[in-house]
Formats: sequence, C-alpha cells, structure tokens
Amino acid sequence: MKFHSGIILCLAFLWLGGCGDDKPKSVTLPVVDKFADTSALAKAVPGEQWHSDIPQLADYWQRVQAALQANPPILMLNAQELPDAKAQLAQQLAVANAKFLQFTRDEKTHEALRNEIMTVRKALPADFNGNAGPCAQAECWRVEMYDHFHNASTIAFVDVGQQQVLGVSRQNYTQPDLSPRLVALASAIAGAAPEVQAILQDRNRQPDKKDFKTALQDSMCERSHHLCVAPTYVFENDALWAIVDLTAGKLVGTRWTDLGASGPKTVVTERSLENETTFRNFCEKVNSLSQDGWNMEYVITGSDGLQLSKVTFNGKQVLKNAKVMDWHVSYSTREGFGYSDAIGCPLFSSAVVIAYNGPKTEPIVKDGQEVGFAVVQDFRQPPWPTPCNYRYVQRFEFYKDGRFRVAQADFGRGCGTDGTYRPVVRIDLDAAGAGSTDTVAEWNGADWTAWDKEQWRLQDDAKFSGEGYQYRVTGKDGKGFYVEPGRGQFGDAGRGDHAFTYFSAYKPEEGEQDTVTMGSCCNKDYQQGPEHFIEPAESLKDKDVVLWYVPQMKNDGNPGSEYCWADTRVKNGVQNIEVWPCWSGPMFVPVK
Repeated sequence: MKFHSGIILCLAFLWLGGCGDDKPKSVTLPVVDKFADTSALAKAVPGEQWHSDIPQLADYWQRVQAALQANPPILMLNAQELPDAKAQLAQQLAVANAKFLQFTRDEKTHEALRNEIMTVRKALPADFNGNAGPCAQAECWRVEMYDHFHNASTIAFVDVGQQQVLGVSRQNYTQPDLSPRLVALASAIAGAAPEVQAILQDRNRQPDKKDFKTALQDSMCERSHHLCVAPTYVFENDALWAIVDLTAGKLVGTRWTDLGASGPKTVVTERSLENETTFRNFCEKVNSLSQDGWNMEYVITGSDGLQLSKVTFNGKQVLKNAKVMDWHVSYSTREGFGYSDAIGCPLFSSAVVIAYNGPKTEPIVKDGQEVGFAVVQDFRQPPWPTPCNYRYVQRFEFYKDGRFRVAQADFGRGCGTDGTYRPVVRIDLDAAGAGSTDTVAEWNGADWTAWDKEQWRLQDDAKFSGEGYQYRVTGKDGKGFYVEPGRGQFGDAGRGDHAFTYFSAYKPEEGEQDTVTMGSCCNKDYQQGPEHFIEPAESLKDKDVVLWYVPQMKNDGNPGSEYCWADTRVKNGVQNIEVWPCWSGPMFVPVK
C-alpha cells in the first residue's frame, strides 16, 4: 500500500501534537542494532593446547608460573620492558616493601597469589592532590601492581634517591592500564583464535585498537572481574571485537558493531600522541586561575582528567576538588560489553584518551552580557572522529552570582551506534567553607528530607523542587548549595542526565588521588564504581561529604537525531567534522 508523502507528513505531525503546530516536538527513532545476534562466546579449548598454539602466551605463562614460585611472588617488568635504571630501582624497592607485598599471598594458607607489575613511571603532581610531601623535593616514582586474585591494584611511591618507599595504597575493584607486554599478548591471542581467523584470513593483521579494557556479560570477565581487553578490528563501517581474558589467557568471545559511514583513517605518529608541551605545562605543573571573584588551582591528572582544586568564591572555599574518574562506555541493548576509558596526560600516564592541548577559559554570555566563564579541557584520540576513536570534553562553569556547574560531554564517535556513556564524576564540596561538615537533604516531592547515612539515588524528574533542585548540601550555618541535575535546561542540547547520584563520607583513599579504572564498564544499574564507597552504609552525621555523579547518555547515529556522535562529511569539497555532543552535569546554586 502506498501513501502520499503529504499524508505521511501530516500523520507524523498529528502524532507529535497536531499538523498546525509550528514547533513539533523532536522524536528519537529507536536504534536498530543490525548486529544484535552476533555476540558469541568462543569455543572452549584446553589450556595446555591453547598455550602451545601461541608462542607469546606460552612464554607469558611460563613467566607467570615462575613468578608464583619466586619470593616475592610477583611477575616484574624485565630490563627490556623497563630499560630505565631508575625505574628498575623503583620496582625493586617496591617489591621489597612489606606493605606492598601484603596481598601477594593468601591470608590463611600463605599460598602465592598472582600479581604483576603493570607500570612504573615518574610521579606527577596530580598523584598527590596538592600535597606531595617528600616528593616535592625528591625524584619519586609510581609503581602499579595488579592483583589478579582480588581484582585490585597496589600503588607505591618510591624515592629512588634515598632508596625508600614513601607510601603504599590499595585500590580495590580497580585495574591499571595494561603493560605493553599484555597489550601485545592480547593481540596475539585474538589473532590466533579460530573465530577471529575465520573472518580475518590474515594471521598477521594487527587490531586497529589494542588496549581498551572491557567486559562481556556471561563471561569470566564480568562475573569474576578478570582482567580483559578488547582488540578491535575495523572494516569500513563495521568493527569486530575480540574479547580477550588476560587472567585466563584465552579468547572469551567476539561481537560485531555498526560504525556507520565515516572518512578515511588517520595515520597516527608517536609524536602526535606525545604532546610534550601540554605535559610540561599542565601535567608537571599545578596552575592557578583568578577571575570574577573565583580562585582555583588546576592540573591534568594521569587518568582522572582535568582536576580543579581549592576553589574559592569571594575568599570562601566552596570546592575541595572535582574531576572525572572514568568514562564507562557500554554497547548493545542485549549484551553488556564495552570500554572503561581513562582520560589524562599525553605522556607517562594510564590514560587511553589523552589531553588535546591544555585547558582554556572562555566567557559565558547570556542575552549579550558576560555572566561568567568556563574552564574547558579537550581529550581525544588523534584519529578521532574515525571509528573506534573517542573524544571527551570537561567544562567547569563559574558564574558571577556564585553558581557553578561541573559538566562533561562525549563527542563520539566510538565503536557503535548503540552506546551508552556513563562518566564517573567525583565532586568534593565545601558547603559552608573549608573544614566544615555537611548535611545532605533530598527533595521528597513536598519538603527537604535529611539523609542520615550514605546512599544513592537514580534521578527522578518527578521529585524536583519548584526550582528544579534534587539535593541540598549545607553546613552548620545553613549555607551551602542546591544540586540541580541536568534535564535539558542548560541550553547545551543535553537531553537529560538520568544520573545515579551517591553521597559518601569523605575518606582520602576513596578517589582523592589519581585513581586507576574503577567499577565495570557495562553495568546498567547503580554499580558503576562509587557504590563500593557506600556499602555498607556509614553515618553522614558531622561528616565531610563527597558527591559522586554518574549520568547516562544514549548515543544516536541516525541522520537528523544524532547524539553523542561525530562524523566526517563533505563541505566545500573538503572534509568537515560535524559533532553532536551529549552534555551532562549538575549545576550548584548557592543557598540564600
């Protein structure tokens, strides 16, 4: 049956609210996943056969077994993997430290547990959150070790000049970025898998993306929190994911995603990735800014993006620090898998998506009047916006009336047209000035109800005050801030945050320092990482409170309704990048 185009148009407008309506509401078309049934777990193969088929894996497994028999039982980076003599010394000093070794053996049986050094690098200012202590005058190194048994990371700071370990911290449910050894191993495992070879028909082809940590539902990656990575092969408009479990040393499964059309690939050089100027000026130095009554310090961290600290307004501290811990990117409405992206410095960091130049300030203008300013930092993978490359932007807005907003956006393009983006944002407020304790209250639909313990909420647009506030954080003097979640009201084309919000009692080990990847990339519920800091729930009475904010943005690559998306299109006969960012983040409004 055929319909006249005008009838179809009118029917569409009737559905939207009437053919005579000059401003019909926009409609987001449902995303059709053409690869919905392509997720497949790999065929089970005996470990001995699998290891013998891949020389790199056989060698790695021998090294793992040798490390388990060693004392201490740690697989370390050898001289070829870690050629710097000072880095080697830092590693040796760390593995000789009793606290660093605390979780390398079973607490009861004393059996050796599988641990390996992932990275050894020079310490950066952001590692100390403004309090470098002895490292302010010494050459300190950061040593990261991954614990396969507990799915946790141990971090040591070492003064190589004095040959001593200055501090050790433990981060549970976190995974450092991979050592070059494991990145190469994952590519070898993927390339040798029959499931992948049947498609590639080229054993020597290398993945287009090698080092993204990932998870796949119904696999050990998700259920047991194994260390997993997703080598990804790009084929014009589609991508093949090979999910590799590095803890078990095997292929977990494969999955196709739709990339949509895009421009040609970009050749990436090592020099383009290592933006020395940005590193020197904004990673190795803590900068300060003063404008419109606002004062603050800022630094690009190793893996927590741009961090603002010691933020004051008219001489009163209102924000200890704020930063984006991770970007969780999950694909497919059926199978939960994806990436955990870290953003940070372009050199010597664990960031996957690196800083693109340094932070910039720009005016905020409304009705022709300048009402404030914004601090903006761009992070991108240099081939962006070609498929399977990402760009994230942080934006801190500060207004002359005392309001401020912590915002962030995904600019696409990613590895599919059905992704959900969840940035994990940590905001440590000083509601009533430095050193004050906080009281958290929630609008229940009729009044403010105080919270007596740590908990979380999913954004409920039906429970906002008349001004659009969901929470209120105040000090003992009654002063503080209302928290106004994003509902599409900030004029940045955001479609609403649909955020998980958590309030936890402040503890310095819970995210204050630069933190490696936390939580799962692909959980659809509140389990995004911050839940570990509120379970079991502790009292919030007379406590400094930390706000964790995890928005949820669904991307869309459909023409006319793009969101969290980017594309290379033709304009004036040349390539032109078009973007449709998805902004999120709450506004903080002073309590009068």
